[in-house]
Amino acid sequence: MNKYQLRVETGVMSFWKRYKGKPLGMIGLIIVIIYVFIAIFAPFLTPYSPKQILLADRIAAPLWFRYVIPKYNNAPQTVTIGFDSPLYEIKDMPVSHIIEYNYSAPKTFSLTFDCWVNAPFHSEAGFECLIKTPEGREYSLWGKSYSSDSDKQVVRIDSRDLGLKQRLGLTIFEDPASKIFSSRGDYSLIFRPNPGFGDTSTRLYISNVKLHIPGLVHGILGTDHMGSDLWTQLVYGTRISLVIGLSAAVISVAVGTAIGIICGYLGGVIDEFIMRAVDVFLAIPVLPILIILGAILGKSIWNIVILVSAFAWMNTARLVRSQTLSLRERIFIEAAKASGGSDIYIMSTHILPNVLPLVFASMVLLIPTAILTEASLSFLGFGDPRVATWGRMLHNARGFGAFTTLAWWWLVPPGLAITFLSLAFVFIGNTINEIFNPKYRERL
Repeated sequence: MNKYQLRVETGVMSFWKRYKGKPLGMIGLIIVIIYVFIAIFAPFLTPYSPKQILLADRIAAPLWFRYVIPKYNNAPQTVTIGFDSPLYEIKDMPVSHIIEYNYSAPKTFSLTFDCWVNAPFHSEAGFECLIKTPEGREYSLWGKSYSSDSDKQVVRIDSRDLGLKQRLGLTIFEDPASKIFSSRGDYSLIFRPNPGFGDTSTRLYISNVKLHIPGLVHGILGTDHMGSDLWTQLVYGTRISLVIGLSAAVISVAVGTAIGIICGYLGGVIDEFIMRAVDVFLAIPVLPILIILGAILGKSIWNIVILVSAFAWMNTARLVRSQTLSLRERIFIEAAKASGGSDIYIMSTHILPNVLPLVFASMVLLIPTAILTEASLSFLGFGDPRVATWGRMLHNARGFGAFTTLAWWWLVPPGLAITFLSLAFVFIGNTINEIFNPKYRERL
């Protein structure tokens, strides 16, 4: 081990010893480790994908509400039932399937199946699809007549369709789901040929039958307006927030460090020009500019990273410049110049290592800024709609009824996630700054 490696190792051990003595720094580090764990193991923490929809009803409550809030005691979970056989042939007798339903009435349901007919030409053949309740009442959901062979067609029955309500004799304001599934017990899904189905050569074929009854409770955090799992969005949003925060911070700090060292070391016209440009950038209201540029460049996560980086390097540049102004007057810099060292060599070999502690602290403090900026843009509707982020969760909550229905399980978790992650990086950044920056310790 050479002297440089020994010095680095000694410095790291000394830093860690001092860092461990800072309670807020350790709290921040533990929180960040938890977030990183969630981001890495996201696929193992939830069985769903952020893009999956119709997992439950619109704005379904968390499943654990059934055990703590009386009105959710019998709230239905999602029920999805399909026929055991992929193909059914109906001649002159009905085909039925038993559905066990032991919850309170749902808000909606849907039924899908494929059907086609083999019938002699001009031979009238018809059938209907019904649901029979435990009390014996029958509700006709769909029906059709055929006069010849037909190609396979996909039939979708949705309880929200006006046609189904008219078929059942309901008004547009009445709910077929709560009327049909008003009892608990065994229901029968029946495919029945109409009287006079046709001669013995007529055949009706049914396949891929699937009944879907969205639940009113689901998962750890319920669902959004599309029936997508909110816990899944929260977990996968951790990845996006960390990627955006780290990427934007690294880019902006790299740019700011390079500019700060160049300005501080070279001085003169270059320093004066760039510093006046920095003052102009600092005077610009960032969020309106980001909104305009985001609308022009398009809704993309990487566009947000670039935009955040473009407006976050100035403070780092000024900090590094002030430190460089002090370093260039030191004896070891004069010795390097006297030895014939080039400006690039001195800046990269002697100045950069001495400003790295401040640069690292600045980078950590920039991460929450990037996370909050992305959340703000997504909340305002300028984020990438294809990616699950905490800001997008809050945007959807604002736009699709979470505030009016007081669905706090949709609103609070992403807000807390943003708060705790940002606070953790602030704790870490302040602790590092306190250790490396003597002036900061004096102010404390």
